[in-house]
Amino acid sequence: MEHIFWAEKDRDGFFLSKEEIGHLFVLRIPLPTEILFTCGDGFLYLGLADIKGRLNNIIKKETSIKTNIDIMFGLCSKNRIKYILEKCTELGVDSFTPLITERSERHSLDSDRAKKIIISALKQSRRYNIPEYREQMNLDSISPDNETILIFGAITDNPRKINVKGKRISLIIGPPLGLTENEEKVLESKGAIPFHFDTGILRTETFAVSLLSIIHYLKGANDE
Repeated sequence: MEHIFWAEKDRDGFFLSKEEIGHLFVLRIPLPTEILFTCGDGFLYLGLADIKGRLNNIIKKETSIKTNIDIMFGLCSKNRIKYILEKCTELGVDSFTPLITERSERHSLDSDRAKKIIISALKQSRRYNIPEYREQMNLDSISPDNETILIFGAITDNPRKINVKGKRISLIIGPPLGLTENEEKVLESKGAIPFHFDTGILRTETFAVSLLSIIHYLKGANDE
């Protein structure tokens, strides 16, 4: 499989960072050379990288659509956050939002570190829309709208039919100790739909990946 590189963009066009040029040297790819790259704008490009890392003779090769799925997760350990960012980026999401809840662990990941994790997963999975890593927010601040379906991980089962095709979805995942009963009531008052796995208690990151996989299946290959 061909390697995909990450490019930045300025007013003069696309270019590779020193880190990405370093990856070329590690792979023993001499410059100048043609490479495949993306900058997270939804396209895969083919371009000629010169010895300074500037990209020329650029051709659009492939495109990928946005998923219309957002992930909101209760703050947890940095390793768990890293796993959520990696695996959910590979599956396909549009954004990540860390949530402050009553049982959140007091950990956070700075945006630069989060972006590096997301970019690495993006290149590996051949996705070309980079998910946004948003500022952390309080669960109470979640504001529903008519265009979005809110689905949250619930403690108990309360079966409800969910039609997700053609809809924007926000998945709300609690921290390792889960959402409190009061928080679940608050979310339901905002129109959020509870979802329960009848398979025992899942870790935050396992729940996020499992629920995201199910939603992708129900949406039918990203609504294509």
